[in-house]
Amino acid sequence: MPLTIVELQTEMGHHLQDAAHTLLNTAQLLAFINSAAWDAAAEGWLLDTQDESLTTAANDYEYDVPAGLAYIHEIWTEAVAAAGTYPTFVPWHQWEIVLDAASTPAIHFSRESYTPIATIDVRLKGQTRPTSEYGASASIDTGMESFIRERAVSYAARNLSRQGGVHSQMYAQLSEAAMLKSETLLQQNAEFFRPKAFSRAVPGR
Repeated sequence: MPLTIVELQTEMGHHLQDAAHTLLNTAQLLAFINSAAWDAAAEGWLLDTQDESLTTAANDYEYDVPAGLAYIHEIWTEAVAAAGTYPTFVPWHQWEIVLDAASTPAIHFSRESYTPIATIDVRLKGQTRPTSEYGASASIDTGMESFIRERAVSYAARNLSRQGGVHSQMYAQLSEAAMLKSETLLQQNAEFFRPKAFSRAVPGR
């Protein structure tokens, strides 16, 4: 199950020894979560995704790239309409990503080597950029939960350490430890910070 913002805020409260959110309220915790999300986006984190929203039409060689896709590395199609399976691989030389006349990213199939068939669904395999700002009722992107938690805890603990008080040193140490762990997680997930082999970038994304 995806980790919700509410669940993450609860976890953060336990890490900060502030389960009732009296030191930092949920709005403040959400701000720290979004700071962590911005960090991940700035590092170039990419998430695997696939899209099955396109349906081919006879004699139509160009289709708008579905929203959210930043890279596409494979295209598969149904063998027959409404089959629900995608066994046919479209070779890389048969398609490219272009900007159409309206400057909209589009998948252009080769007129020389590809024959579109009416009502055949298409599966696009690619990567998308992570959420950079979460709402209060959202869920953390799958695969990013540990990084977002550690980085957000670090920011929250740093905030508390600067408020002074008998626990300021404890929060400073927690902030440093959580930041170090988040940096380690970045290194461990380095494979997610680059496009996959044969990926083609979607312009403007």
